[in-house]
Amino acid sequence: MKSSIKRMSALLTMMAVAILTFTFSGCSDDDDPVTEVTYTYGFSNMSASHPDFLEEMSKIEKGFQSALGITGKPFTKKGSIEECDKQVYEACQRAFDSLKGEAWQGDYTFQVTNVGTGKVVCTAIFSADDENLTISTIGNKAMEDADTGDFYFSDVSFADKSTELASWQKAACIGVVLKKGRDDSGDLVDNGNYTLKDGTTPMQKVHGYVLALRDANGGCQWGKLWTEVGCDRNQTTGFNGYSSTQTIVAFNKDKNWNLSDAFPAVYHAVNYETVCPAPSQTSGWFLPSGGQCQYWLENRDVILRSIQNAGGDGWKDWYCSSSEMSDSPERNAYYLSMRYGYMDDDLKDFSCAVRACLAF
Repeated sequence: MKSSIKRMSALLTMMAVAILTFTFSGCSDDDDPVTEVTYTYGFSNMSASHPDFLEEMSKIEKGFQSALGITGKPFTKKGSIEECDKQVYEACQRAFDSLKGEAWQGDYTFQVTNVGTGKVVCTAIFSADDENLTISTIGNKAMEDADTGDFYFSDVSFADKSTELASWQKAACIGVVLKKGRDDSGDLVDNGNYTLKDGTTPMQKVHGYVLALRDANGGCQWGKLWTEVGCDRNQTTGFNGYSSTQTIVAFNKDKNWNLSDAFPAVYHAVNYETVCPAPSQTSGWFLPSGGQCQYWLENRDVILRSIQNAGGDGWKDWYCSSSEMSDSPERNAYYLSMRYGYMDDDLKDFSCAVRACLAF
């Protein structure tokens, strides 16, 4: 019940269709650079097992609309980005104050986002156990300092792996940092040309990689036997999961095949978006390569401790990578064996779990 409702919530949140734009009065002094700043809002997470969850979601949304002086999304303010963000946050605080005394039956995370910068201006959390709060960021660790095992939240903030997460932080955690930084050479080189998850906007810099909190699928085949794709072919080196996933998706499109039938592992990795939307300023979810799986394996203990702290899924015995076997790419792919502790190869119809990654 909860998982189906979360999927519904994620789909509703993604429907940020520009039907109308609602404009505020100016929000900066005359001397400040004036621009039109666009915002959107929605539920990034929710969990409810009662029949009134839609009514509660509507009450929260209307409370924020009233405080912001709008009737729909997206909406705009005119002024400097800093001043507009400040005024939006202050309006959100007023909305939260008007709602925090309610007795909620479910748990909800409501966010207002600056569309242009991708910054989550405000996160408001309403909880059935009365842990209600509003915050500008969920985590307090700088992106530049984020390292393997640190927590990654839906508002693109981080918390140190030593943090004992509160329930509201667990609700907003979508993954754990796999690796910090991007290597331009060596065994961990990443040769991908990244775009943001919209598929068109270039990603200016890769600060690191995140492993999802939960499996995208508990067991499926890598893909079609006797089909050479031409994706990554490294068993234990290279951080090429993004480019490898893109290659598989493009190959499938050229063949006019159904991705879920032809390449189930990649299908489930990229469609993890429907269960857990990736932040707009990331690459979106992809299937990690052999080298990324090897790095995951080498750091599995510290990553697992964080995942368990955040309430995520533990390890399955086997996981798919997005890499074909170098010697027989038409029939074999590389797999991560948590059970035996090494990277192995097997036929492409071998059934394994799927855990997605993203680049931030």
